Amino acid sequence: MPHVVIHYFDTALPAAARERIQQSLVQLLQQELSCRAGAVSIDLQPVTPAQWQQQVYQPLIEPRITALLRQPDYRY
Repeated sequence: MPHVVIHYFDTALPAAARERIQQSLVQLLQQELSCRAGAVSIDLQPVTPAQWQQQVYQPLIEPRITALLRQPDYRY
């Protein structure tokens, strides 16, 4: 039962883009994790750039930096 949380800079994200993101992620997770589409949940969480360090980087990225599947190319 994959659950994906995506934090991103708060920007206008049209419904069509949201749908493409959802479809692409579900398809990829079904293929790579052998799960059914109905088991996948996705949460898009917009964050202002000014709050990124406090709300995302420090609590979520920094403590797990060496365990991340992909590390960012920036540091605070």
